[in-house]
Order: sequence, then structure tokens, then C-alpha cells
Amino acid sequence: MSERPSRLELAPPPDVVLNARAVMGAIDLDPYTTAINNQLVLAARTFCRDLMSLEEILSQSWATKNPTRLFLGPPVGGAATRRLINKALREYRAGNVQEAIFWLGHNETLIRAPWLWDFPCCIPFRRLRSSYYDDELEQFRTLSPSDWSVVFYLPPAVPASQFHTKLSRFHVTFSDMGRVVFNSFSGEDDWQASYKRTLKKSYDYRE
Repeated sequence: MSERPSRLELAPPPDVVLNARAVMGAIDLDPYTTAINNQLVLAARTFCRDLMSLEEILSQSWATKNPTRLFLGPPVGGAATRRLINKALREYRAGNVQEAIFWLGHNETLIRAPWLWDFPCCIPFRRLRSSYYDDELEQFRTLSPSDWSVVFYLPPAVPASQFHTKLSRFHVTFSDMGRVVFNSFSGEDDWQASYKRTLKKSYDYRE
């Protein structure tokens, strides 16, 4: 029987990966994966967390030759996940990432990155099961998580027609998995004042 994998060896739920490809068409970049896990994700380009430190991955440009469709499913704690998705947001705002889907394997990330609620998300009806590669069976197996998780989507900002088309596709694709929610006040930054009053510091998009 295989030994239970460590958290860093885990891959995202296979159904989330399949849905991400259905929404975006393909995955151009997974910036926090392993060579084995990419057999599941099938990203055209990866940064391997077995070979690169988190700091090295964060220092790289995440742009690809074509508009980048990014998938990010880090199986790590809230602090590291926050840094990775903040980096993804900066690349998205810079135009280096056209669209992105995040699978947050650690629900604490939701309180560490309040800006996520500016984007549509799928809150699953049941816990999404992480996966790992079983060397003995030579296949990916799933395991029951201790945390619930959520999927967020950063749609293409332009043109407006593509934004609405992709938003609809995300809704149709992920609604079988859970409730799809989009904050009607998305884009407003009044939460930043509350964040500063509560934590005595401004939100740092670079951490």
C-alpha cells in the first residue's frame, strides 16, 4: 500500500482540472506544480516546485508567447497560496495573464486575500478531493481532504464580448460542481479601509 503523500506532493482535483480546460480551452501555464502532477494538468509550460523555490517562482515573469491561460492549484497553506495568487493578480493586471482559474486547497486563503471576492467563484456542494500519483498503480488517486475549498475565475478583461462569453462558460461548466457566485459590488475597494482598521496595515499585494 502506498504511503500517504505529503501536502506538497498533492495535485488538484481531476474534475477541477477538466473543468478549467473546458472553460479556458487549454492551460498555457501552471506555475506551481511538479512533472508528475503535470501529467494531470497538461500545462504547456510549468514551473516545477521540486526544482525551484517559491521565491524563484515568484520572481519569474509568468508571460508566455501567446495570451496566457493560467491554472493555479497550490496544495500549500494560506500564506504561500496568498503570495502565489497575489503574483497571479499582478500578472493579470499587467496583461501577462489573459485569464486564470485558481483552485484554493486551503480555505484560510479567503481571509488572507479579500480581493478574491471581486471575481466569480464556485463554492462546491461537497469537499473537492485532492489527488496524488500512486506509483504502484501508476494512476492518480483521490483522497478525502480535511479542508473545504473553492474555485475562482479571472476572466478575460477585454473585449467585453469575450468577458461575458467566458463568464457564462464558467457558470455553465462549474455550476454542476457547486454554487457559482459573482459579487455585484466587484471592483469596489471599500474593503481596503476596513482591512486597514482591523489589521492596522494596508493590504500588500506583493505578499
